[in-house]
Amino acid sequence: MTTRTSMSTRRALLASLLSALFLLGTVTLHGQAQDQQPSQVPGQEPSGPAAPAGEATVVPKKTLPATPPPEKQPEKINPNEIYTLRTTTNLVNVDVLVTDSNGNPIPSLSKKNFRILDDGVPQTITNFSMAEAPLTVCMLIEFSNKWWGFLYTALEDAYEFLNFMQPKDWVAVVYFDMKPHILTDFTQDRFAVKAALDTLRIPGFSETNLYDALAFTIDRMKDIQGRKAIIAICTGIDTFSKITYPQMLKIAKSSDTPIYPISILEWLDVRTMGSMTEVEARSQLGYIAQYSGGEAFFPRFRGELPAIYQQIAGQLRTQYSLGYVPSNNQHDGRYHKLKIELVDDQGQPLRIVNQKGKLVKYRIQARDGYYAPRG
Repeated sequence: MTTRTSMSTRRALLASLLSALFLLGTVTLHGQAQDQQPSQVPGQEPSGPAAPAGEATVVPKKTLPATPPPEKQPEKINPNEIYTLRTTTNLVNVDVLVTDSNGNPIPSLSKKNFRILDDGVPQTITNFSMAEAPLTVCMLIEFSNKWWGFLYTALEDAYEFLNFMQPKDWVAVVYFDMKPHILTDFTQDRFAVKAALDTLRIPGFSETNLYDALAFTIDRMKDIQGRKAIIAICTGIDTFSKITYPQMLKIAKSSDTPIYPISILEWLDVRTMGSMTEVEARSQLGYIAQYSGGEAFFPRFRGELPAIYQQIAGQLRTQYSLGYVPSNNQHDGRYHKLKIELVDDQGQPLRIVNQKGKLVKYRIQARDGYYAPRG
């Protein structure tokens, strides 16, 4: 009896063990089946909650991770999309500034008050305007370690010019040592210009190739129409440019971009300049400015610079823009001398009086001439 009971007990235990092994195998196989399901692809969006067993599902297509929008860059100028003053290839444009003895612009002049002489021959003015227009200005900054401390002072005051710029004005910065470097291209973002100026801290070279830098900047601005100018903060000293001074004068004459040099030479000890004297540097900057239709400034103190920048901005905004088609339209590449006169209704020299009835001495500022196209 005892033996039969023991046998029955062993059979029951064996049956239980087989059942447990069967259940364990079933669970293991089910786990392996789950492990064999494809894993989620990196970057793929989750497909949502799992569908009930036996229900058909639609697997979404693989999607790429969302990319952030590119950082917005400051808007750059396309000069050809801004100004359209030229109407024909033969049209000669001349910007004229009329100021009193204190440098203040004289407004309210009309088209009939101007007379243009091209090589002494009166011309018919076809285009005339005086309304304010956006400015396009390139600041050309000499950056040399020979006297960089003085240049640093002038550079700090260059920020002042930005205070006189209006939202629609365009500004670029070019600095030069051995060669010109574009620090920032034309932009209306004055904060970008200030940030660019902040990077000029430690000059690496002592060379100052002014003529090459001026020629480079003039070439960049030759296709820009409207009110434009180059403001050159420099000593006027040229080390060894490929372009000579006479060649520079010819380039200034042929350009329609006025140059406004702001000399820092007055702050320097002229005994350290070798053969280049203060008088020579002043003379060369003066002629370059004159031939281009601009004006040279020679401040002795830092406090003069804000007024100079304000004067330049004011003059550029109140210029008279004249245009004419030359009566002698031969394309001989010859230089044509220009002369601008103010006349009254009878063609006599114009007399301007102030509110007190006193005669006002005025000055006419314009480029010296132009080179006719060749061919």
